[in-house]
Amino acid sequence: MSDLLVIAAFVAFVVFFIAGQYRKYPAIAGWACIVLNLWSELPALLREDNFLYPALALLSLPFLAITVERLIRDDPVVLRLTRTAAIATVIWVPFALIPVLHDGLIAVTVTLASDLITALGHHPQLVAWDVILENGFANQIILGCTGIMAIAMMLGVVFGEQSLTPRQAALAFLLVVPPIFLLNLLRVAVVFIAVSDRWFAGFPDPTGTGDANFFWAHNVCAEVLAVIFLLALVWVLARLIPRLGTFARALLRLYWNRLRGLVAPAPDTL
Repeated sequence: MSDLLVIAAFVAFVVFFIAGQYRKYPAIAGWACIVLNLWSELPALLREDNFLYPALALLSLPFLAITVERLIRDDPVVLRLTRTAAIATVIWVPFALIPVLHDGLIAVTVTLASDLITALGHHPQLVAWDVILENGFANQIILGCTGIMAIAMMLGVVFGEQSLTPRQAALAFLLVVPPIFLLNLLRVAVVFIAVSDRWFAGFPDPTGTGDANFFWAHNVCAEVLAVIFLLALVWVLARLIPRLGTFARALLRLYWNRLRGLVAPAPDTL
């Protein structure tokens, strides 16, 4: 089901680029597919005790309602946001669905992460092409461990701005791709070491499994630091591309005001 929704989102956003005055309809379809896909993955995320994406799934419902309403009205801010999402989707989906890209990116990440873990004084074993083992902890590297989703999102943010100069485009690309890829390798390596060496053995165990090391290392520390880094990167990009900062402020203001309108009590009537 998830692959079908991913393909549907990809097709909808491609049509968005070429639909002209009718682009709001494929835009609505693309956003709906993204939200449905997020909800379709919710059971697996909950089994992994990942709370960030379930929280995003809950927020996605009012977000979708506001987005659809504003797209119907041809709101330029939400159309710009949709362009950002469309670019990110077009970049990410081939890596998700084409085996040579999918497996190749994972293989590169496994090799470089293993080398980095070794350089940090550990002795990981490659027990499969995508599995690293040490101290009884086997970590399978999946597409989500490669950083490609964050790279696609940030490139969507950058190239959603249509009036970029060549200099801005080149500098933004260099600010996005190499830092995210390299910091993601560091994240994979440090999380692996933290779990295999049981850094969080004395922490509370909300998972009920008897071993909360992965929960604290990956689902808490790594996720929080990743969000902070991406927000800082958006700030840096906004300094490089001032119109990006203007767009971000308009976007936050629009959704905050519309969200307040959704939750505000209706006025008393006589």
